[in-house]
Amino acid sequence: MKNSSIFQDKRMKVFLAVFVMIGWSLAYPLIKLGYQEFQIDGTDLGGKILFAGVRFFMAGTAVTLYCHFKKIKSDITDSGDIAWLVLLGIVNTALHYMFAYIGLGYNSSARSTILDSMGGFILILLSTLLFPDDKMNWRKALGIILGVAGIISINIQPGADFFSDITFMGDGMILLNACCTALGGLITRVVSRRMNITRATGYSMQIGGALLLLTSLVIRPRTAWVFTPAGIFILLCLITISAVCFAIYNALLSCHPISEIAIYNALIPVLGVIFAALLLHEELKLQYIIAVILVAIGIHVVNKR
Repeated sequence: MKNSSIFQDKRMKVFLAVFVMIGWSLAYPLIKLGYQEFQIDGTDLGGKILFAGVRFFMAGTAVTLYCHFKKIKSDITDSGDIAWLVLLGIVNTALHYMFAYIGLGYNSSARSTILDSMGGFILILLSTLLFPDDKMNWRKALGIILGVAGIISINIQPGADFFSDITFMGDGMILLNACCTALGGLITRVVSRRMNITRATGYSMQIGGALLLLTSLVIRPRTAWVFTPAGIFILLCLITISAVCFAIYNALLSCHPISEIAIYNALIPVLGVIFAALLLHEELKLQYIIAVILVAIGIHVVNKR
């Protein structure tokens, strides 16, 4: 597939990557607000997965319709392409967001965004091991160290046990979500070399969304949704964020060394704590500011020439 020059442009890369991270960091508090509006209880696993399924199936459908009207071909040639596409849908959408939506019910929005950013650093490490165009160097190593230090600092509370608030259903699920982020990035690079990445993004979100919907039918939501204008607006915002941001992010991964794009995931906690404070009135703690500074320096180090 030949990618549009806008995604290959080095200067536009920065703008587009930051735009994507703004969208994704805003999604975390919007999901929490969506739970409130639709009256999805924090322990209602079936309701949360249904919410995720609707979001991603509709987002994938929007991207697919865009490709149809723009006459963008899929370039799928054999069953191997389809297998990679299904794998992308399972890892990058179904498992990724099932873990994320569960974890959000047990963690604060700000803490979740910071733990989730681990996925970007895992992706950088794996990419430098697997892809010849993305070798490890001292800048990337230092950027990872600074970013990880920022994530660890978010959990430090004076006078408290470091491990006291860590739970599998909260922190554990968000970290599993981060691992899916890393694996999804690697699969995206492979898929982009076999077919049109925009089409693949739409199809994979539809596949992942459908799997989430089927899972929610098995688990079953505890209560019926309560529809409000605000709730519908929030859901439409989340669908738009998924459709636009995933399409842009996957295109950037297909055009640049993965580490140069994945490091921008560290911006999510920087923006996430701000949006959480504005929309959810969560507390801005001192260690959040420390984490913001460390991950911002890490981004600069990795991308500095």
